[in-house]
Amino acid sequence: MDAVFQKTRELGRALMESEAYLKMKAAEDKAMANEEAARAMGEFLEKRGELQAMMQSENPDPGAMKRLSDEMDEAQERLQMMDDIVALTDARNAFNALIGQINQVLQFIVTGEMQQPEGCSGSCASCSGCH
Repeated sequence: MDAVFQKTRELGRALMESEAYLKMKAAEDKAMANEEAARAMGEFLEKRGELQAMMQSENPDPGAMKRLSDEMDEAQERLQMMDDIVALTDARNAFNALIGQINQVLQFIVTGEMQQPEGCSGSCASCSGCH
């Protein structure tokens, strides 16, 4: 079992040295240095926390929940219009795609089966290529 954990640590280090991770980390740093983006993200997270707490209460107020949900939507819309946040989202998506590819390789090695991407029939005849 020690060998498995050793290889896992090596994989973790390799991931942290990957271009996808480094780009994601740089995008996170840049977005958090952007005061407007940091403020909007803080507002969004605060509203989300309030909504989660409200949902866990015994009798949540539907009107207050709707108001918080609308405020979250507004904050998210503002975030999605900021270049630094768009770049961060793109970088996170690229890193998550890398993690997904690694998981597929591991699954194939362990089970001999490859999970088909969503919408894939398994036939390459009508496909424009795997992504």
